[in-house]
Amino acid sequence: MKLEEPGLFREWESREVCGADVVGAEERRQRLCVFTGKGGDEGTLQLSEGGAQLKSWPLNSVRLIADLPDGTLSIEVGTETLTWRCTDENARRSLARALNNAPLGEAALAALLDDEEAEEADAEQWVRRLGERLARLDALNVAGMLAAATEGGGARLAERLEAGGEAGAQLGTRLSKYEAAARAARGPAARTDAARADAASRALLAHLQQIYHWLDAPPLKDLDSLSEISLATPEGRARALEAAEALRTALRGGPEGVSGASEAAMRRLGAVRDRLRRLGRARDQLAAALARHLNNALIHLGNAAQEPAPAAHRAHHADLLPYAPFMRWLKDMDEKAYDGLVKVYVGTWARVHERAVRAACDNARNALATAPPERADDILDEVLNLVEELCNAEQDFCTQFFYLDVDVKSESSDGERSEKSEGGERGEVGRRGAGAGAGETRRFMAELFPTLETELVSLVGHLERNEPYGAMRALACAGRRVLGEGGAGGGGCGVLAFVHDLEAMAAVCEAIFARGGRRADLERWYLTLGGAMVRTIQRADHPRTPRAVVHMENYHRLHAVISSLRAPALDALRRECKARYADALRTYVTQYFGRPLDKLAQFFEGVAEAVASGVREDEVCYRAAFSKHELRRLLAMYPAHEVRKSLHRLYRTVEKHVSEEGGLLQVVWRAMQEEFIAQHVALQARIAACYPGAGLTLPLSTQDILDAFSDIAREH
Repeated sequence: MKLEEPGLFREWESREVCGADVVGAEERRQRLCVFTGKGGDEGTLQLSEGGAQLKSWPLNSVRLIADLPDGTLSIEVGTETLTWRCTDENARRSLARALNNAPLGEAALAALLDDEEAEEADAEQWVRRLGERLARLDALNVAGMLAAATEGGGARLAERLEAGGEAGAQLGTRLSKYEAAARAARGPAARTDAARADAASRALLAHLQQIYHWLDAPPLKDLDSLSEISLATPEGRARALEAAEALRTALRGGPEGVSGASEAAMRRLGAVRDRLRRLGRARDQLAAALARHLNNALIHLGNAAQEPAPAAHRAHHADLLPYAPFMRWLKDMDEKAYDGLVKVYVGTWARVHERAVRAACDNARNALATAPPERADDILDEVLNLVEELCNAEQDFCTQFFYLDVDVKSESSDGERSEKSEGGERGEVGRRGAGAGAGETRRFMAELFPTLETELVSLVGHLERNEPYGAMRALACAGRRVLGEGGAGGGGCGVLAFVHDLEAMAAVCEAIFARGGRRADLERWYLTLGGAMVRTIQRADHPRTPRAVVHMENYHRLHAVISSLRAPALDALRRECKARYADALRTYVTQYFGRPLDKLAQFFEGVAEAVASGVREDEVCYRAAFSKHELRRLLAMYPAHEVRKSLHRLYRTVEKHVSEEGGLLQVVWRAMQEEFIAQHVALQARIAACYPGAGLTLPLSTQDILDAFSDIAREH
C-alpha cells in the first residue's frame, strides 16, 4: 500500500475530538475516542485498550445510546450492539455531542437548526441523522409516560437490567473458565488419543497373530518341499502327517476364538485369499505324492503275496497300517485319490484271496475223495477256519486302514463325530452313521471275496454228491461255528439243573398236596431245600462263565420259583435270594463295566483329593497336574465314536456271559447304562464346579448315552 493513498493520509492527519474511559466485559478497562480528519472529512469512533487500537467504526455507521441508567454506554453498529460502563457523566455527554453534533432534547434541536448548512454531499446523511434523533426522542417520551404511569416501573426495569448485566458477567466468567479448561485439556486429549491408538494396534496385533497361527503353523514352513518328504521312514511319515493335519486345519477350519462374521471378514483379506490358494496347491501336491506312494506300495505287496498261507496274506497289514492316518486324510481332503487307492487294493487282493480260497477248496475236495465220511467235519472245519481267518483279518484291517466306520466328512475340527449334534437329531445321526458304516464294510468285503460263496457252495455240492448226508454235515458244521461265535450263552453255565428240578418238583407237590392237610410240612421242606440251594449256588463256579453271572442267574430263577409258591414261611428266603441277586448284578456290572472313562476318572479322583486337602474348587485348575490343558488332552482321548465302539465290544462280552435261558441280558445292559450315566453326571458336575466357563464337556451327553445303549441293544 502506498503512503499517499487518501485513506492512509487521512488516518495520519486525524485528530482526537473527545474520549471516554469505559469498562467492558470481564472488567476490562478500555477507551472510546472520536477522531475527525482535516477539511471536515467524516471522522471515526475508535475502541482501544492499553494504547492498542481494538476496533474502529465510521461515524456515519454508529448510533450512540448514552441515556441509559447506571452510567451504561451502548452503541449500535449495523446489527451489532456493544455496551460499556462509564461513570464520567461529562465524558459521556462529550462523546454523545461529538457523535450526534448536539445533546438530546430541545437544546440539541435548536443547535442543529442554528448550525451552518452542510455541504451538498452531506445533505442525505444529515436528513438521516435527523430522523434517527426524532425516533429516539419519541422513544424517550413513551418511556417517560410509561414510567410515570407504572410508578416505579423504571426502577424495576433498572434492577432487571442490572441483574441481566450481572448474569452476563457470570456467563463471561464461566466462558473464560471453559476456554482455560479447553486449553488445558489438549495434553490429556492427546494422551487419550495415543492410548486409543495403542489399543487399536494391540487389537490388530492379536488379529494378525490369530491369522498367523491359523495359516502359518510350524509344519507349514516349507510348503514347496512337502511333496518331496520320504514316506518310507517313520520320521518322514511323522513330518508328512503333521503337515497334512495342519493343511486340513487351515483349509477346513478357521482361526481359533473367532466368530463366523469375523472369520468371513478375515477370509476376504487379499493376503488370506492368496495364502489359502497356496495351501490348496500344497494340499493337491501332498495328496498326489501320498496317492502315488501308497499305490506303489499296494501293488508291490500284492505281487509279493504268492504263498497261499494265511500268515503271508496278513503280512501286508503290518506294512500298511502306519499309513492309515494318511488314508483318513485322503478320504477327507481328496476323495478321488482315496477311491482310486480303494480300487487298487480291492483289485489286487481280491485275486490273492481268490487263489487262496480256491486252493483250500481244491485241497478239501481231494481230501474228501479219499477220507472216510466221519472225517468230513474236520476237513470242512479246516476250510472254514481258513475263510474265517482271512475274512476277520481283512475286515479288521480294512476298517482301521480305510476308516469304513467313520464318516470323516461330518467330523468336527477336534475329531469328534457329528453324533454330537443338538436336540433329538443325535440318536438319529448316530444310527444312520452306524448303519452306513456296516453297509460300507459289507460291500467292501463282498468286493474283496467275490468268489467265496461260489467256492463254498461248490464244495458243499461236491460233499453232497459223494455222501448222501454231506449237506447235513456241512449245515451242522457251519451252524456250530455260527452259533458258537454269535449265539447268546453258547457254552455258558446258565441255570443250574437242581433249580429246574425244584421248579418241577414244586409243581408236582402242589398238585399232590393241594387237598391234603400237610401244608405246613410242605413249606418246611421247601424252606430246607431252598436254604440248601442258596448255599450251593454261593459255592457254584464255571470255567467259561463269571461267578457273578452264575450267582445272578440262579438266584434270580430261584427267587422266581419261591415267589410262585406264595408261601408265607418262605418270605425270608425270598428276600435273601433277591438281595443276593442284586449283589451279584452289582458285582458283575462293577467288574466288567468298570470305568469306561478310566483316565478321566483317575484325573478327577486327584481333583477330589486336592479339594479335600483344602484347595478351593475354582482354584484347582491353576495346578499344573489339574490344568485346563491337561483336562482337554484327556477329553481328546475319548472321542464319541471310540466310546461307542467300546460299548459295542462290552455288549458282545455280556452277550457271551449271560445265558439265553436266564433272560437277564437286557437287565444287565440297563444296569450298565445306569452306571455309565451316574459316572457321567458325576464327572460333568465336577467339571462344572472346578472349570467354570472353560467350555469343557465330556464327549457324550446324557441323551447321547441313552441313544447309544438303545441303538446297540436294537442292533443285536
